Amino acid sequence: MLESKRIYLRPYNIQDLEAVHEYASIPEVSKYQEWGPNTIDDTKNYLNLCIEKSNHQPAYDFEFAICLKENNKLIGGCRIWRITEQSSVLELGYIINPKYQKQGLALEAAKLLIDFGFNELHASVIYATCDTKNIPSYKVMEKLGMKRVGVIKNHKEFKGHKRDSYRYEISLASR
Repeated sequence: MLESKRIYLRPYNIQDLEAVHEYASIPEVSKYQEWGPNTIDDTKNYLNLCIEKSNHQPAYDFEFAICLKENNKLIGGCRIWRITEQSSVLELGYIINPKYQKQGLALEAAKLLIDFGFNELHASVIYATCDTKNIPSYKVMEKLGMKRVGVIKNHKEFKGHKRDSYRYEISLASR
């Protein structure tokens, strides 16, 4: 478990279905994602995949539920993973239930992931991408001290459109 002042990150379990589905089924939440809005079966499949990943040894792909310390409420999810099992380059991502957005909680979760990536997983570089129109996501990356290193043209195709992405990075040397 990873924790900060207001939140903690923990592996998912099947009892998280209702809380995850609450935000994963909202069209606005998945607006810039390749998935969603989720059906209940989509969310079940996602949780089962997360649980399976958490049992893989050695672990190289970490999916965490973001929970509030004050009441143990699951409010989002985050992930950090190696590009390959042996890579020192990691990617991160995060999502927060709209009821809890604009409170700095994604930033807090991403900071925990970055510390975990550098301190425990021995990353040399951690990066994240987001749709160029996803302003809240890239603002979090900038607040983390990540630097925009480029635009990836036609990076992802989903929901009938090719989308450009920004790539942000932070390196061990720049910390």
